Amino acid sequence: MKHVFTGAVGVVLLAGCASPSAVVPYGKDTYIINVDDAMGGYSSGSLQVKAAQHANAYCTKQGKVMRVRNTSNQGTQGWTSTSSSLIFSCIDENDPENTRPNLRSVPDTVIEDRR
Repeated sequence: MKHVFTGAVGVVLLAGCASPSAVVPYGKDTYIINVDDAMGGYSSGSLQVKAAQHANAYCTKQGKVMRVRNTSNQGTQGWTSTSSSLIFSCIDENDPENTRPNLRSVPDTVIEDRR
C-alpha cells in the first residue's frame, strides 16, 4: 500500500508541473504566453497545446478568436526542462486575418551567399 501511495503522489506531482505564465502584451494587439515544465516530463507538443488552450481562453473572454503568430519550443523531454512559447493575437471572428494558419518552421541556421 505504501508503494501505491508513493506512486500516486509522484504522478500527481508530475501532472502539475507544467505551469503557464500570465498572458503578456507583446506589441499592438499581440500577446505572448509561455508554458514551462521544470521536470521535463511533458513533450513540446503537450506544452504547445496547453499554451494554445490558455490563449484561446484569453481571447474568448474578450469575445474574440485566437490567431497564432509564432511558436517556439526549448528543451528535451525527459532530459532537461522544457518550455513552449506562443505569440498570438485576439481578432474578431469576421476579421480578414481569421483564416487557416500558415505556420512554417524558422531555420536554426541561415547561410548567406555574398558572391
